[in-house]
Amino acid sequence: MSLRGPIASTETGLRGIIAIKAFYGVLFFVIGLGVFALINKDISDLAEKAANSLGIDPENGSLNALLEWLTGISPKQIAAVGLGTILYSGLYLTMAWGLHLRQAWAEWLTIVATGLFIPVEIYEVVRSWRFSYFLVLIINASIVWYLLRRRARLSAVPQEVEASLPDDAMTPPTLRP
Repeated sequence: MSLRGPIASTETGLRGIIAIKAFYGVLFFVIGLGVFALINKDISDLAEKAANSLGIDPENGSLNALLEWLTGISPKQIAAVGLGTILYSGLYLTMAWGLHLRQAWAEWLTIVATGLFIPVEIYEVVRSWRFSYFLVLIINASIVWYLLRRRARLSAVPQEVEASLPDDAMTPPTLRP
């Protein structure tokens, strides 16, 4: 058995997580820029045009409620949503870059940031069953599980190496006159 096999398989999982986090980082960055483009625009008019182009009935009660809600949004609120979205993208990109550099802090950041949403995702799956909610829950739970397992495995390696060394290997060398 080659030494490359197990290393490559563990790295494949990490590369997948990096790709997911980087994808979401770029996606939220682009969405944030799009939100900023909506400042000082008539959002309800844009939503109405979008509904018309999608063939949604203009007399739809949900559409009218949405348009009424969009009318009340101020440019400051739009800017706050845009800024929040870009900051959120920064979190994703930080996780991806730190994981790419194989930094322990990035693994812990990813575990905490991803794990915090799992209770909300469980609630959403139970409240209104949708395959997309279930898929996101499975992916995020798998990411947390994988990184926790990886952290445990990496923290056990130095102890195993230390235990396999002879007793005198742990004492610092002395200088002889």
